[in-house]
Amino acid sequence: MNMQALSPDQFEAWVARAVPGEDVVYCTGLRPSEAIGAAVRALHERGLVTMTTKRADEGFRFIAQRLPDPPRRVPERRGRFVRREIRGRYTAERMILKILVTAADKGHPCPTNGELARRVGLAGAASASYRMRRLVAAGKIAIEEPSPLERRVVTIAATGKQTRRAML
Repeated sequence: MNMQALSPDQFEAWVARAVPGEDVVYCTGLRPSEAIGAAVRALHERGLVTMTTKRADEGFRFIAQRLPDPPRRVPERRGRFVRREIRGRYTAERMILKILVTAADKGHPCPTNGELARRVGLAGAASASYRMRRLVAAGKIAIEEPSPLERRVVTIAATGKQTRRAML
């Protein structure tokens, strides 16, 4: 049985100059040598060639077909947020902070998340809770939760004033 095969260097040179759709018989016989087999598999994994075989008189013809160059993948920025300051006058956080400052100045109890959401125009209590957590993280307010039956007490960091304790 007569076996013919390209060398790995010859095969890589063919891949470099071949146009998409062009094919080459890289080996004939029962099985390609380990060297050319490894070279073809490596280029197949990179998406440059596809492999196939055809039965022939002397065993098999091992054929590689050139594929179009794979598109260059640009990594997506998913789930990453750029922290930036919103310079608008009426952001939800600023409006909530203004409500809390007013309540502390007047000695009123702290509004609940639902009340804050309604006054600011947010979707619900969870949205207001998120804005409150952001204000705490920014160091603008501190929150004390005396008990589940009482309203929270908010301390404004800039003035040191607090909202009044009250029952829910």
